[in-house]
Amino acid sequence: MAVGTAISAYGQMQTAKGMKAAGKAAMSTAQYNQQIRERNKRVFDQEAALRERVGGQEAVRFYKKFEKLQARAGTAYRKSGVLAGTGTPLQVLMASANEAEADVQTIKLAAATDAGRLREQGVNQRLAGQLALLEGRQQQLGYNIKARGAQLAAASTLVKGGYQVWSAWPDSGAGGGQQIG
Repeated sequence: MAVGTAISAYGQMQTAKGMKAAGKAAMSTAQYNQQIRERNKRVFDQEAALRERVGGQEAVRFYKKFEKLQARAGTAYRKSGVLAGTGTPLQVLMASANEAEADVQTIKLAAATDAGRLREQGVNQRLAGQLALLEGRQQQLGYNIKARGAQLAAASTLVKGGYQVWSAWPDSGAGGGQQIG
């Protein structure tokens, strides 16, 4: 009976050890996932900054093209003998400039919107990483509780087995065996 008790207690301790290892593995996995999510956040932030720079460059290119167009229009007016700085030609050039400014603002707004969307995805990645870490901690806690239960079961098995051996031993004083006296 003592050998069976010892083997049972040993098995329960190995179960506890396995549960502890599983908890540690769950936490390691969660930490890895959190690191990946943080990396993804940095990538989204970099993409957002790039989108803002590209949007600024698009606006500058548009301005340059527009300046050339305005210069050609002014030249065409002057070649035809019309004063480009007065009357209808001026109004046409001003309307074109206003439209160009609206287009530039649209380009900048689109770039800022895209950048904001990318940053939001980065924030979502960071939050998902924090959630993965919390889930890992909870899994580790669950495994640690199961391990503690297995340790207590092993101790209980050993105590029970020890009591059975002790009570079966002669002169134990526990009523087991025969007392001489």
